[in-house]
Amino acid sequence: MKGRIACSADRLSLLEPSMINSVVEPTAFQRGKQYHAERRVQMVDASDTELTSAVMGNSGLYEQTIRLHQGHLEAKCSCTLSEQPICRHGVAALLEYQRWFKAQNAPKGRPVPPRSDPEPAAAGHPVVDVKLSEVTQFTDWMQRAVEALEHGRPLPTQPAMESGAVSAWIQAIRDLDERRKQSEGARVGLDAELRNRETLVGRLTQDLEASVQEAKSLQMISRDLQREVGLYRAAVGKSDELSKRIEAFDGEVKEIAGILAQKSRRLEGVADTCRDVAALLKSLGKA
Repeated sequence: MKGRIACSADRLSLLEPSMINSVVEPTAFQRGKQYHAERRVQMVDASDTELTSAVMGNSGLYEQTIRLHQGHLEAKCSCTLSEQPICRHGVAALLEYQRWFKAQNAPKGRPVPPRSDPEPAAAGHPVVDVKLSEVTQFTDWMQRAVEALEHGRPLPTQPAMESGAVSAWIQAIRDLDERRKQSEGARVGLDAELRNRETLVGRLTQDLEASVQEAKSLQMISRDLQREVGLYRAAVGKSDELSKRIEAFDGEVKEIAGILAQKSRRLEGVADTCRDVAALLKSLGKA
């Protein structure tokens, strides 16, 4: 990213945060302020009109060169953002320059005004001298580290450096990678538990489906039994009707039998009379 804007200031220390905010994109200022608050800025070299710095962005380490030249403020950053005239990394570098300048020029025995960001800085905090070669070496290490992370390999060995700040950057990245591994392990455990629960749910679903099928079969059997009970009830009803008819027929038979018995007695009386008449006629014939 390269940017250039007209500027009447002859020293970088005159560029207050409000002035920076008025000329850059709102997103660039907010992100730059956040990076500054998170102490991602490392001053490499600084003068009244020019500064060189390195800022740890979200995707790597970026180098900045900002200077006042012939009535213009020129900013250059190794990032590829389209923010103009100064990117978020340049904003963070200018804010750190303001803090550093006030700390360097604060009267002895008088406290340094607090930083404008939420995280206060100690008065007279010195700027760590980091060589550009070390920054370049760190950038190379970062590229190899990103490639290793993309392919699931361990982070490369930390290069030998004298600067404690650069070593702290690398250690911070290693700590983040360790946390990532722990999170990955926890995620794997959760995935395994989720698969176990899914298997259990599958078995329960199969059991439920089998129970539903069994319930349907029992319903069909129940309907068949209800139909059979209906048939039995109809048969019992017919049996009752037949029994009543048999009882009525039995009564009729008994009544007929009584009539026949009565007529039989009458016939016996007639037969006796006939025998008497025959005997009488026989006796008359002999006379």
